[in-house]
Amino acid sequence: MIRRKALAAVVLLLVVSISGCGDPFGALTGKTFYTVRSGSMEPTLKEGASVRVALTDVYQPKVGDVVVVSTPESWGWDGRPIFSRVLGVPGGTVRCCDDHGVLLVNGKPLDEPYLHPDPEFRMFGTVAVPVGRIWVMGDNRNQAVDSRYYHRELGDGTVPVANVIGVLDQE
Repeated sequence: MIRRKALAAVVLLLVVSISGCGDPFGALTGKTFYTVRSGSMEPTLKEGASVRVALTDVYQPKVGDVVVVSTPESWGWDGRPIFSRVLGVPGGTVRCCDDHGVLLVNGKPLDEPYLHPDPEFRMFGTVAVPVGRIWVMGDNRNQAVDSRYYHRELGDGTVPVANVIGVLDQE
């Protein structure tokens, strides 16, 4: 009986590993590890760090969440996963910036203690975030290619909520 259970566990791990999950236990635990591939989220996430992400099938957007998203097709990155911070939720607004260089979310100044020193302020008017989409920005605004860039280039810049792979695991 024990041998059957052990064999079943090994087969399950092999199937999960072959299926392409970065962490073979991720399918079992709902968590996996991702490597941070750029400095766009510094100082929160250091380039090259391996961080644990809580996988999600149904994501309820919250301002401030650090997420891994599959980049929208319109961004031309072939769905490459990136880390970013959710700053605009479905039905909300985002605006950069007030007279003091502070980001406004739903008309209110947002306290962003996580920002990289001396952030770049790419000014943009008020953006209404469509239902089913989110607005994301990196913590290192000087390096991040995020919703701000694609808003200017493609006219929207938002990311479908369905593209959220997972949320940074804070445990």
